[in-house]
Amino acid sequence: MLMRFRLTRLMMWMALAATLMYFFDPEGGAKRRRELRAKIDAYRGQAPETRLETSP
Repeated sequence: MLMRFRLTRLMMWMALAATLMYFFDPEGGAKRRRELRAKIDAYRGQAPETRLETSP
């Protein structure tokens, strides 16, 4: 059981490292980050605005 958790944790760290390498690549990382930022902004524009109303 302990081995399975170690393997899972190792796989998660490897995925995180691969993601960081993908986005911080010196050649194409800036373009990828711009595209991701544009997609996030587009999704934010589609979502309905929610406001928390507070009473005085």
